[in-house]
Amino acid sequence: MRKDRIAVASSTTAGIILAFALVGMLNWLSYRHYLRGDWTSSKIYSLSDKTKNVLKGIKDEVRVVVLMTPNTPLFTETKELLSRYEAVSPKLKVEFIDPERDPLRTKQLAQEFGVSAANTVVFASGGRKKYVTSDQLADYDYSGMQMGQPPKLKGFKGEEQFTAAVLAVVSPKVPKVYFVTGHGEHDPDSVGEDGMSQLRELLKRDNLEVSKATLLSGSVPADCDLLVIAGPRTPLTDPEKSALSGYLEKGGRALVLLDPVLGAQQRPSGLEEFVKAYGVQVNDDLVIDPARKLPFFDVSAVYVTDFRSHPSVDGLQGLAVLLPVARSVTTTTAQGATSTILLTTSDKGWGETNLDLLLRTGQAQKDAKDTPGPVALGVAAQSEKDKDRGWRLVVFGNSAFVTNAQIANAGNVNLGLNTVNWLAKQEQALGIAPRSPEQVQLFLSANQMRTVFLISLVGLPVFAIALGVAVWWRRRH
Repeated sequence: MRKDRIAVASSTTAGIILAFALVGMLNWLSYRHYLRGDWTSSKIYSLSDKTKNVLKGIKDEVRVVVLMTPNTPLFTETKELLSRYEAVSPKLKVEFIDPERDPLRTKQLAQEFGVSAANTVVFASGGRKKYVTSDQLADYDYSGMQMGQPPKLKGFKGEEQFTAAVLAVVSPKVPKVYFVTGHGEHDPDSVGEDGMSQLRELLKRDNLEVSKATLLSGSVPADCDLLVIAGPRTPLTDPEKSALSGYLEKGGRALVLLDPVLGAQQRPSGLEEFVKAYGVQVNDDLVIDPARKLPFFDVSAVYVTDFRSHPSVDGLQGLAVLLPVARSVTTTTAQGATSTILLTTSDKGWGETNLDLLLRTGQAQKDAKDTPGPVALGVAAQSEKDKDRGWRLVVFGNSAFVTNAQIANAGNVNLGLNTVNWLAKQEQALGIAPRSPEQVQLFLSANQMRTVFLISLVGLPVFAIALGVAVWWRRRH
């Protein structure tokens, strides 16, 4: 009997050990090899093949730091989506920091990465950093705000933004942006209101190197990926325009910001006629829009909410852009060029051509000589033959909207950065469309609400009591 008991105990012990070992092996295998599902109708968490290819090609570790509280809008979507990124690439290391619960760690990381905005996702690798803020993660529908309704989430852009950020920090080449000097242009190193030091810092955060250059030598720096001419106050010389022309014809990209010519002290830049050859028409006027008049601003300040379809402005729907003292810029026919209007005034706006009267009296009256509305304020043009490798050009009728004094207003920073990214061929889209999240709403009438109340708060308890009584009665009899 004793031997039998020992045999039974040994068998039981061995079985238990084997069972634990089997469970452990299954857990290990399920941890290493598992499948993820996405049951949302719009497949909001399903990664595209482009994203998977990018993630599988990562060679160096990419650190992702999410500075968000769990109560932040889109936190759940961000966390789930980044977990899918981690599952594809072991090189991606994601860390979530709650600024409210861990303020010291948040402060340390904010200083390390230079983060100034809340609700930011930081991507870092090999000394390069890319920032994705919460307002870049979604498109909202603001149409119901006039009725007191909150904005509705129209599209979640997490995948396109995160994949673009990964590409930005692992790319071997850092695009170089040159600001042209020598004609009174805005200085990217100046911290004054008229300077563009804030834009420079934002470009650096997007992994763009910023420098200054003069075109008086008749050439553009060989390593220039984007040339910015921001508000010239004196004309460019013929050698400079020839240098610009040669640069564009070789596939260069340029951002040209031309302010209205007001008063005898200012002169045309000479680029007004130059850009016509590239499909851009710059008019000698001052844009006024009574339907978009702002308090504490004069008639020359225009805020824009009407955007056309183009990568530079696709993410600005629902936002506004403030352009102080702008001239109209529209498209024109040019051989080998295709051009697109980016943004316009309302139908009530116009381009005032009688600038002398406007300067003397401060008043403007629309007439037949003026540019009729809606007035175009910016144009994007590119080579018609080779849209991927050919030249690109964007012209705005105002330069002040990205200066230190104005860049924080409304959607100015978004317009500036989106335009630079398109010109530098760092488009955020990557062919990945925003996903439309499910927004299920249930509307019940008063009778339906009464029925739900009676069933849940009265019917179910009464049924439970009746069932208990029936069981008690059956057992007793």
